[in-house]
Amino acid sequence: MKLSEIITKFVNQQEKKERQTGRYYASEIYDIIKGRITPENFFEEKSLIDEFGAKCISSGIASEEYLDKVFKEMNIDYTYQPKKEIQITEEVVLVVKPDFQFSDFIVEVKNPVKIYETIPEKWIYQLECEYRAFYLPVYLWQISHPFSVKQTAFVPSKQRWNKIIETLLEFHQKLKVLNQKRSL
Repeated sequence: MKLSEIITKFVNQQEKKERQTGRYYASEIYDIIKGRITPENFFEEKSLIDEFGAKCISSGIASEEYLDKVFKEMNIDYTYQPKKEIQITEEVVLVVKPDFQFSDFIVEVKNPVKIYETIPEKWIYQLECEYRAFYLPVYLWQISHPFSVKQTAFVPSKQRWNKIIETLLEFHQKLKVLNQKRSL
């Protein structure tokens, strides 16, 4: 078996998040807004990640774990992958898990193929959720090779936050109706 096949198999066997009606993840908000995640496919098993995707995910994991090691060994005060839940309504919870929390800011790490000058829409909603969960400044760290970090400050938006809330509530209602129909 080739190393690339092992890496792809490893990425695809990682623990998957169990889907629950009313429990939604900040990292998936963009896909819900764009209609890639729908009430109809919410509980379907995700398709396997191809070799290129597995390599990208592996680079991201390696970069985060390296930074975690650096911060530990340098005695930096931080938390790796802190988790907070935002109770939107009695039935709807938004789970937020940035990569790093320092005393006065939050960091989301991405390892893109190309470095962006401004924060792309595909990440902006996740960053908004991170701001709303921690109410600390949020920074996007884009990792490039050789190991370099481009830091971009995120600017929160009440309008964007309202769109996230409205989208989640609408999605949740449609999912509940669909679940009721399926249980009949």
